[in-house]
Amino acid sequence: MTQLSAQRSRQRGVALLIALVVVAIAATLSTGMIWNRELDIRRTANITQGDQAMEYALGAEAWAEQILRRDYLSSPNNTNLTQGWAMQLPPLPVQGGSITGHLEDLQGLFNVNNLASSNAAQASAALAQFQRLLAMLNLDPEIANATLDWVNAGSQAHFPGGAKDEYYSRLSPAYLTAEQPMTSISELLLVKGVTPQVYAALLPYVCALPLQAPGSSPNGVRAATAININTAPAPVIASLNSGISLEAAAGAVQSRLQAPFQNSSQLQQLLNVSVSCAGSSGCQNTAPLPNTTLTSSFFRLTAQVKIGSTQVTLYSLLYRSGSGATMAVRRTFGSL
Repeated sequence: MTQLSAQRSRQRGVALLIALVVVAIAATLSTGMIWNRELDIRRTANITQGDQAMEYALGAEAWAEQILRRDYLSSPNNTNLTQGWAMQLPPLPVQGGSITGHLEDLQGLFNVNNLASSNAAQASAALAQFQRLLAMLNLDPEIANATLDWVNAGSQAHFPGGAKDEYYSRLSPAYLTAEQPMTSISELLLVKGVTPQVYAALLPYVCALPLQAPGSSPNGVRAATAININTAPAPVIASLNSGISLEAAAGAVQSRLQAPFQNSSQLQQLLNVSVSCAGSSGCQNTAPLPNTTLTSSFFRLTAQVKIGSTQVTLYSLLYRSGSGATMAVRRTFGSL
C-alpha cells in the first residue's frame, strides 16, 4: 500500500506540473494575443486620426483660399498686413483635438529664383540684392554666387564663391548642381556655404517661388518676382538699395503699421534714398524702387492639426491670380 500511494503521489505531481506548464503556455499565448490586439487598435486609431487630421488640414487650406479671395475683392491693388489673411488666429478646437494655422506673404521675402530670371538685368540686380541681404545678416556674401550657379545652367562657376558640378561631385555623398530654379527653399541647404546655421538665419527672409505663373508654358519668359513693400521685413527692404540702412528700413516697417504704403514713392521718401531714372530727368526721390510691388500672388499656409496623439503639419504654397481666384500650387507635410 505504501508503494502504491507513493506512485500515485508522483503521478499527481507530474499531472500538476503538466497543468502548470499548459496554464503558462496559455497565459503566454493569451498575453501575446492581447498585445497584438492592442497594437491593432492603436494602429487603427493612428490611421484614423491621421486621416482625420489630413482632412482638417485640407479644410484649413480651403479656408485660407477663401480669405485670400475675399481680401482681394475688397482691396485688389494693395496687399498689406492689416488685412484678414495676416491675422493670427488662436487654436481652434475640433473633434478630438485642435487646429492652428497662419498665412505668410512670400512676396515680402527675397526669391532666390530671381537669380534664374531670363532677363539678364533682373538677374544681375537680384544677385546684388542677395549679396546685400547676406551682408546685412552677417553672412558670407559669396553664398549669392554659389546660389546663382545652383539655379542656372552652365559649367563655369562665378567668382568668388561660386560652385558647379566639379565642387559638388567631390563631396560625400556626391551630387550635381540642379541648374534650374529651386522648387523648395530647403534646397538651399545643398548650396555651397549654406550650413544649417546659415539656413536658419536666412529662412525668415528668403523663399523659392516659381518665375512663371502656374499653368503657363514652361518655355515662357522667367521674370523676377517683385517684392511687396507692405509686407517685407526690414532686412529685405534694406536690401533693395545700397543706400538704405537697416535702421531706416525698420522705421519704415513701423510706419506702415499705421498706414500701409499706397505707392513705392512713399517708402522711398521715407527712407530718403534716390533711384536713378534711366533716360529721364527731374525724378529724384520720385522714381519707384526697382522690382517692388504693392500686391502679392504667392502665400504660404502653415496648418498644424493635433488629433489625439497624431500631429500633422501642412505647408501649402498658394497662388492668387489677377482675378482673385486662389489655388494650391504645392503641398508638403512636415517640412518646407
